Amino acid sequence: MPDSVIQVRELVKKYNGRTPVLDGVSFAVGEKDLVMVYGMSGCGKTTLLNIIGGLDRPTSGEVMVDGESIVGLTEDGLAALRLEKVGFVFQDYNLLPDLTVRENIALPLRFSKRKEEGRVDRLLETFGIKGIADETANRISGGEAQRAAVARAMTNEPRIILADEPTGNLDEENTENVMGIFGLLRDEFGTTVVMATHDKELAAHATKRIVLSGGKATTD
Repeated sequence: MPDSVIQVRELVKKYNGRTPVLDGVSFAVGEKDLVMVYGMSGCGKTTLLNIIGGLDRPTSGEVMVDGESIVGLTEDGLAALRLEKVGFVFQDYNLLPDLTVRENIALPLRFSKRKEEGRVDRLLETFGIKGIADETANRISGGEAQRAAVARAMTNEPRIILADEPTGNLDEENTENVMGIFGLLRDEFGTTVVMATHDKELAAHATKRIVLSGGKATTD
């Protein structure tokens, strides 16, 4: 599929020769899709996202990101992939607690060749956190922290966001807010989002659902 942003083909991942966590997983993700990877704890959701994002390597199979095979990339090549094309959002936010919200969002610019050019202020405005820009990350709420984490993931304008249980620590209201933000990423930025979750109720937000069970994947 030439218009697929992500293609996964016959992906297998084993740890220490044990039963595969992923066993022949295949699917494609299109531009601006919001894909839910659903399954119970331990089914391989995080492993799958880590392989797509170049944080882990498969035992076998193929992964194409933006038309490029990433399986044979060097560590430097994978680092460049994460810096330029893939942003990550985690359940635990992973903000640096002693930095301000503004400083956390600007952090990826230290490692890229992109200029700031008002980018951070635009993200603060877009995600509704301008009022807490100068607060340290350890003084903001969970909902605010997740918005800041999404904004940080967008700083280098990646084509893909990989979100691992991003609403796992949030209440119902903040969960809806964060899902609205992912919709904004698609509509305003044209970003493709792949989100791992064990919450069936979030499936209503998805354009595609991938269910992981017993190492296998089914799509609906």
